[in-house]
Amino acid sequence: MDGDSVRSRNRGLLDSFDGESVAPVKHNALEPEPHGFKEMLKKWPKATFCIVGNEFCERFSYYGMRAVLTLYLLNILQFNNDNATILYHAFTVVAYASSLLGSILADGYIGKFWTIFFVSIVYAGGNVMLAVSSTFDKASHIHPYLDFAALFVIGLGTGGIKPCVSSFGADQFPSHHTKMISIFFSVFYFTVNAGSTISMALTPIFRTMPCMGHDSCYPLAFGVPAGLMLLATVLFMVGSVSYKKVPPKENTIKRVCVTISVAIFNFFRNWNTKRDHWMDHFLDNHRCENDPKCLALAVKGKRVGEKCAQQQFADDCKSLVRVTVMMLPVPMFWALYDQQGSRWLLQAVEMETEIWSGFNILPDQMSIVNAILILIFIPIFQSAVYPAVERCGIRTTPLRKMVVGGLLAALSFAVCGFVQLRVNQTLPDIPAHDTSFVSIINAFPNCGVTVTNDMMPHGNAVFIPANTSLIEDKVKAIDELYRFKVGSKKNVTFIFTYNGTDCFDYDKNPLNIVKELNGGTTYYIATTPQGLLSDTSSLKKPQEGEGESSVSLDFLIPCSSLPANVTWDKACNATNNSTETSYNSTIAACEISDRPHCDPRNKLYGEWNRGKHVPLNSLRSDVSQGTRYGHQDLKPGTYQLFYVKNNQPPGTDRTPSEHDLQFVQIPDVVLQIKGQGGVYTLTVAKDGNLRDLSVKKNLFNVHPVVPKNHVNIVWQLPQYVIITAAEILFSIPGLEFSYSQAAPSLKSVVTALWLITVAFGDAIIIIIDMIVKIENLAIIMFVFGAAMVIVIGVFTLMSIFYYDYVDYSKVEQEDESLPGGEENGGYEEVDESVKL
Repeated sequence: MDGDSVRSRNRGLLDSFDGESVAPVKHNALEPEPHGFKEMLKKWPKATFCIVGNEFCERFSYYGMRAVLTLYLLNILQFNNDNATILYHAFTVVAYASSLLGSILADGYIGKFWTIFFVSIVYAGGNVMLAVSSTFDKASHIHPYLDFAALFVIGLGTGGIKPCVSSFGADQFPSHHTKMISIFFSVFYFTVNAGSTISMALTPIFRTMPCMGHDSCYPLAFGVPAGLMLLATVLFMVGSVSYKKVPPKENTIKRVCVTISVAIFNFFRNWNTKRDHWMDHFLDNHRCENDPKCLALAVKGKRVGEKCAQQQFADDCKSLVRVTVMMLPVPMFWALYDQQGSRWLLQAVEMETEIWSGFNILPDQMSIVNAILILIFIPIFQSAVYPAVERCGIRTTPLRKMVVGGLLAALSFAVCGFVQLRVNQTLPDIPAHDTSFVSIINAFPNCGVTVTNDMMPHGNAVFIPANTSLIEDKVKAIDELYRFKVGSKKNVTFIFTYNGTDCFDYDKNPLNIVKELNGGTTYYIATTPQGLLSDTSSLKKPQEGEGESSVSLDFLIPCSSLPANVTWDKACNATNNSTETSYNSTIAACEISDRPHCDPRNKLYGEWNRGKHVPLNSLRSDVSQGTRYGHQDLKPGTYQLFYVKNNQPPGTDRTPSEHDLQFVQIPDVVLQIKGQGGVYTLTVAKDGNLRDLSVKKNLFNVHPVVPKNHVNIVWQLPQYVIITAAEILFSIPGLEFSYSQAAPSLKSVVTALWLITVAFGDAIIIIIDMIVKIENLAIIMFVFGAAMVIVIGVFTLMSIFYYDYVDYSKVEQEDESLPGGEENGGYEEVDESVKL
């Protein structure tokens, strides 16, 4: 492959590229390379189509599964943001670290064909395990153990075949058919990106579809990749009778490790012996007459000791060490780049995903922007950007490109951080450990409420208009009054005074409630015709990534006011044997167009299961307890409420079928959900008019606890554009530099080390997350961006002092080759003007 072809590779191709197939070869084939499309097609190895099909399916499987993995960890396995991030990157560490094992297995033991075949079976098995595990309910004891086992197996599988597939495809061509090999890699590259792009577009849609009784269809999102991986294995085996199977050679990685280890050991053992380079200590005890490789060289016409086989390999290892040192800053780039699938996804979940009316993009679909931009940017940079820079008199060396790419990566995180600062304005305000927040909800239809408490300054009071609520972050005066410094615990008495036309006798006497406040907690007090209801407020935004808002329900309708056809058992059981209680069985919310027939298979559906009784402070006697229901995630829409008899066992994480439920409509209550990501408390009470007992009207109030998402997801586009440009400038030139500066015998080792830098990058994320606990995502983005700037500064200094440039492309190949197929060669010093 020529230099331009190497430079045109992107990270998707590097995932399954070991460099062997493009190592320098001797053109001694019997027939010339065909020219022209028809001749090439006629001579094209048909078995490569099976390899390309295998790669398409495998990339679809890997990227599709990984696209929804973070949300699966959050919503099904119930991990918090930090732990989900750690687990996501731990999986990536396994996936890239295991590529080294795949390379060792293929080169040193069973060859590429059998490595791909056996590892693919293991890989497919891991996908099937994950798909099966996702069919179980959240509460199943299967989780998370089967999931972790499946992810570990998938990581081993995808890493095991990374270094083998592309080079095995190139093995099918005669070594001198360089043009055809270059075309094959272009087709292979297109296949990698096609598989990943399509999967990242479709798999998030699969997870949002109801299936197998689940509201979210992770069994389908993981099942399709599992099926594709099984198909990939079958496609690969279809061509098995036609493949050229190159037998395994010497385990080069093992030999490198042994050589360097011996050199280090001899360096310290022979401390007083001076050598030009510490690697030369490898030869301290070497004798050509006792070495099999030197003896084999002598058989080919050399005198023993005239040319030392081990000396040449030691020199090659010197170049490898130099390249490896230059790779040390590379993991930091991957530590930024790979957060597209974790923290950038978490940011997208907290954003408005409706691009325009009726069109939404799912948070886990945003990564497709990177895949598409790669296809666009590569020809633009090659044909326009680099030539334009060269015309300005600036040489576009790989190291210079990497410096600019690293700075762009840092810039993308700075942009992400500023976007997050805007997103943070829609996130819940968490009280400090010595502070508590209290909101007031007034559910009276035409009655204002004046609230005071014994911690207020003398003479101060707050007026809450009818059918409204007090939101702390809207009015500064109220903000100061209802944020209490409580230490660890404090009792506060709230006094409610009523004034209006429909206060239902509450205007005759004030109503008091004593609230025990704890630091770090947010509370609310709802005043209704049935009395005062108080509880803590949940501040957790929904994270399913489907544009939902979270709604809790306070239901205060007395059982004596229920419709006659609401007769099922336990609907009105009281915890204190009192009959003066409210309904506490299942309540459903259905999109209003479905009224009066509520279909639970509709996406615009949700249900609150059995609630808990909470006491009411009241001047009335019609009810002494209310019912507090937990949070239900609802998509934007207009909902009608229904009493529901649900025959499913409590805690079942499955959407019930329509025939399992009995519905009775709750009149007068219409819930409107606008936007995404809000947290609301819905309070439903009965009209309290005692003078006209024929009044059966229900009242309701919607209190926004946490505001909806306001920042549109399109604001993530700039950071994706910048990180993609950074990838083009850093990843591709980085591999090009490493590949060009490695000796021909160690090309595959260098590429394996490049893949390992990805694993180290994700390990950096894990280490930082475990050591430094930062809750604010914006600060995390700025920290990683600053760290990248520092690392690039060090890398720039390393580049300036990197003098030992070599050009192996100008080396004339000798007629003889060393045992094991390694080419002899030296290197030429290059003009220092090519360095940074």
